[in-house]
Amino acid sequence: MQVVSVFCADRRSIQELEKTCIEFGKVSGAKINSAKSETLLLGHWTPTKDPLPFPIKQDFLKILVVWFGGEGAVEKSWEERLAKTKKKLGLWSLRKLTIEGKSLVLRIETLTVLQYVEQVRPEQPRTVKAITRMIFYFIWNSKMDRVKREVMFKTHDRGGKGVADIASILRGTFVCHCVRNTLRSEDESHVGFLMARFFLLPT
Repeated sequence: MQVVSVFCADRRSIQELEKTCIEFGKVSGAKINSAKSETLLLGHWTPTKDPLPFPIKQDFLKILVVWFGGEGAVEKSWEERLAKTKKKLGLWSLRKLTIEGKSLVLRIETLTVLQYVEQVRPEQPRTVKAITRMIFYFIWNSKMDRVKREVMFKTHDRGGKGVADIASILRGTFVCHCVRNTLRSEDESHVGFLMARFFLLPT
């Protein structure tokens, strides 16, 4: 059975979830393994007054490859994703690719994966630097750049190499995601609308 993530707003929701799991077991013959299930409390939950049927996580919980929880969840999500991306680029480095070929790999193998995380967890300045270093180490197979990065980011008709400025694209991705949520939400009290406005307002 695939991993299922469920969001419960109150005790009644948890009771309904328990009933659904029991009914599912009767129909399918499968049984939910409570010991392997995990719960992350967000907001004003009091587990002493409201005992939960599943173990409670005290730090982080991964939902669809993104970590949620207390302080450090953002860094944990990006560090894990960048480590896997760097490993994948290392395999591509074994092939004799041109700069254009490597640029294509970055757009297909790297950008799409990082954009997924960016929609949920906007990157921090330290992460932006790490992404940029990773890109150009892959391009040159060295820590030393042979051409200025500003030139590499330019399109071919402007004298550049057309390398994707992934850090800038990621920032644009998050802003577009916030704008889209704001425009789609008809209820200004909706959490998606409020979160989008929070990130879009100038600091």
